[in-house]
Amino acid sequence: MHPTPHNDTPRKLSATFTYLVGQPSDIPLENRIFNSMCLIALIVIIINIPFNYFTGLRVTATLLAVMLLLLSGLYYLSRFRNRFHFSVTIAVIAVNVMFAINYFTSCGIAGASLLSFALTFFLVMMVSPGKQYSWWLGLNLLLVLGLIGYEYYVPQSVPDIYPDRASRFMDLSVTYVISVLVIFSGTLFMKNIYTREKKRGEEKARVLEQLNEEKNKLFSIISHDLRNPLSSIQSYLELMKNIQLPQHERLQMEEELLHMVNNTQDMLLNILYWSKSQLQGLSVQLSPVNIFKTISPILHHNTTLMASKKLRLEENIDNRIQAMADINMLQLILRNLIGNAIKFTPAGGSIHISAEQQENNCLLTIRDTGKGIDVKRMAEIFSLKARSTFGTGNEKGIGLGLYLCKEYTEAQSGRIWFENNPGNGCTFFLSFPAA
Repeated sequence: MHPTPHNDTPRKLSATFTYLVGQPSDIPLENRIFNSMCLIALIVIIINIPFNYFTGLRVTATLLAVMLLLLSGLYYLSRFRNRFHFSVTIAVIAVNVMFAINYFTSCGIAGASLLSFALTFFLVMMVSPGKQYSWWLGLNLLLVLGLIGYEYYVPQSVPDIYPDRASRFMDLSVTYVISVLVIFSGTLFMKNIYTREKKRGEEKARVLEQLNEEKNKLFSIISHDLRNPLSSIQSYLELMKNIQLPQHERLQMEEELLHMVNNTQDMLLNILYWSKSQLQGLSVQLSPVNIFKTISPILHHNTTLMASKKLRLEENIDNRIQAMADINMLQLILRNLIGNAIKFTPAGGSIHISAEQQENNCLLTIRDTGKGIDVKRMAEIFSLKARSTFGTGNEKGIGLGLYLCKEYTEAQSGRIWFENNPGNGCTFFLSFPAA
């Protein structure tokens, strides 16, 4: 169903206002506040020009018209030319000069000028950088008190130009109402911004705290799991130095050490990719990738390990299928998924790998006859919260592989999911756009 025009109007108004003020991701907060105040001031001036003109304040109406042109130019410089500080400085000076002139043409202290000065100071405080507050406060007080003092000692400098008593009351009333509405709108605007920024800050702090905890956990596991294979290699070398082992025992120990080293190498490769993505961000280079040619070296690399566990490998991969993917990322994903299938499949089990094209997607399936995934762990299997587990041959990981698989799959516009098989084992699915 298409949204009705009535429901779509608030969204269009919000999008228009965001465009006029500036996107939060592109423009700093102070700049957006200034742009908002300019828009509000322009609306107020447009309303006040005809009102002042028809109440007899022709000079004030002219000054407002000049101010309208000046503020329009400053808004353009701030919003579209990134001249925020220049625009703020010129705007504050120009507004104060205009009201100083207007003070003598709108009955001075008996008119609405003091309300205008107060409103101006409020807006200045909203848009100015914090380091300029004392300057603008001093300027406002010095200027207003100077004008009042001058009028006190030279009263003839401020003529009464209101044509009648009703015009004076109307000018003061309208100026007061506009001032209150602008202060209300500005305060509400600032409160909403403060609330949003506070929530955003709290969310960032929460995410950073969570990432820091996960990082500490990860490094703790890494330091532990790197020590184990190194200690085993050290023990083996010391044993070989002092004791002459029988041939079959030496071969058995070397085979176990080789598996341990291969597992550690895969773990270090995952850590390398993860740390690189954290420091530099993900860089994806999509191109047509032949699935059969990509997966063959990975299977060849694991031939010895599968043979040692007496695993059967069943392949059903069409060598013509191509997917749009980053070949390095895809190999990392397949290396982790196939490595997990080997790790968690007991001796004598089987692993089935297939690839087929389904309409505009390429679907890869990796199914094993292992112990499957615990239901309690399913929700966090693709996150850094996932705990490392031992394989059927005591192979150890750090829980980082599947997290990288999901992150890299989605970075290539792909999709990854899994299912526990009805009998035993688990099946992982990868879907990528076909080339």
